[in-house]
Amino acid sequence: MLHKAFKICFDRAYKDVTYSETDQRMIKSFYGTSDYFPLSAIYEAKALAKSLKCREMEDRDLIKTRIKKIDKKIKKNEKQLKKALKEKEKLINRSKKKKYTEEDYLYEVQVLDPNIKRLKSIICNLKFRRNRNEFKLKRKMPSVCFGGKKNLKNGYLDIYRFKRARRMLIPGRRQGKYSNNLFKLNVDNEMLTYRSTQKDIVFKVQFHKYKDELYARVNEKHNSPDKAVAYELMDYGEYFIVKAIFEKHMNLPKTNTLYGAIGIDINVDHIALCETNMDGNIVLIKKYPIHKENTKNKRNEEPYQLAIEIMEQCKSKKKSLVVEDLNFKQLKTRMLYRPKKQNKTLSSFAYKKILEKVERKCLMNEVDVIKVDPKNTSKIGKEKYTKIKGLSVHYCAAYVINRRGMGFVD
Repeated sequence: MLHKAFKICFDRAYKDVTYSETDQRMIKSFYGTSDYFPLSAIYEAKALAKSLKCREMEDRDLIKTRIKKIDKKIKKNEKQLKKALKEKEKLINRSKKKKYTEEDYLYEVQVLDPNIKRLKSIICNLKFRRNRNEFKLKRKMPSVCFGGKKNLKNGYLDIYRFKRARRMLIPGRRQGKYSNNLFKLNVDNEMLTYRSTQKDIVFKVQFHKYKDELYARVNEKHNSPDKAVAYELMDYGEYFIVKAIFEKHMNLPKTNTLYGAIGIDINVDHIALCETNMDGNIVLIKKYPIHKENTKNKRNEEPYQLAIEIMEQCKSKKKSLVVEDLNFKQLKTRMLYRPKKQNKTLSSFAYKKILEKVERKCLMNEVDVIKVDPKNTSKIGKEKYTKIKGLSVHYCAAYVINRRGMGFVD
C-alpha cells in the first residue's frame, strides 16, 4: 500500500499528473480497506517524498561544487597544454631554420610529445566528467523502487514482493482510549490487538525498553498532547517485530563547562578524548580504538559501545562534551583528486554515524553537546601543543577542540 501511495504523491508533486479522485479514495477503492490504512500510507508517503526532495537538493549542491572543481582543473591543464604547444612550435621553427640539434630532438620525442598526449587525454576525460555531471543536474528527480531494483531486474520476484510489503507504519492519535486507530495495547495483560481488514488479531508483546513511559502514554487522558503512539510492524518471515514510537521530551542538560569539558577528535581508526579542568589544562587523555577489520555486526555495534563509554565519562565528571561540526559531504568532493588509498579510507570513515550515536546517547542522558568550528584544529594542535605537552597530533587536536568549546582562543 505504501508504494502505491508514494507513486500517487510523487506523480502529483513532480510529474504534473492529475487524478479525478483524491489520494485516499483511490487507495481505498484499490485495496478495499477502511480509511485508517490509506491515511497512514499517504501520511508516510508524503514524508518520504519530502525527504527525497531534500536529498536531491543536497546532491545538486554537491554536483555544482564538483563542476566548479572540474572547471578549475580543466583551466589549469589547458594552460599547461598551451605552453607545451608553444614549445613544440618553437622546435618546429628551429628545424625549418636548420638549427635543430640532437638534444632538441630527444627533448621533443621523450618529454614534450608524451606530455602533450597526456594533457590532451586528461582534458578529454575531465570534459566528459563535467558533461556527465551537467546531465545529472538537468535530469528529473528519480523515483524510488520499493523492494529493490536488483531483485526486480534479476527476476527474484518472491524476494521483491516480500521486501515490498514487509513494513507498515500506523501513525498515532491523541483522541481515543488506546492512542492509535488500528493497534490497541492492553497494559494489564500486555496483549496487543491489531485491527486488520478482515478480523482482529490478538497477540502478546513485550516492550523491553521505555516500557513504563509507553504504558504511561497509553493511560493518559483523552486528547492530551503526548498521548499519540505510532506502531511499526516489520515482517521477518518467521516472526514479526512491533515497534512503538512516541515523542519523548528531553530534560535540560545537567552538565556545563564551568569546571572543565571533555573534547573528542574522531579519526579513521580511533577516537582521541581529552578532559580539561576549569583553567583549560589537561586532566585526562584517553584513546578508543575503532576496528575496521571486524565483521559487519561488530562494526555496527562498536560505535554504540563507544558512545556509551564517552557519555558515561561526561556524566560521571558532570562536564559537557565538545565535538567538531564537520560536513563530510563537502570534504569528500574536495578530496576527489587525492590518492586512491586516501579516498578509500575517507569513504569508509563513518564519521556521521559515530557522531550521531554519541549525540543521541548524550541527549538522552542529559549531557550537553557543544559543536565548534573545526577550522585548523589539527594544525594548531600540531604546531602549538605537540612539543609542549609531548602528545600526539590527535590528542592535541582534541585538546584544541575542548578549549574552543570552553571559550578559549588558541
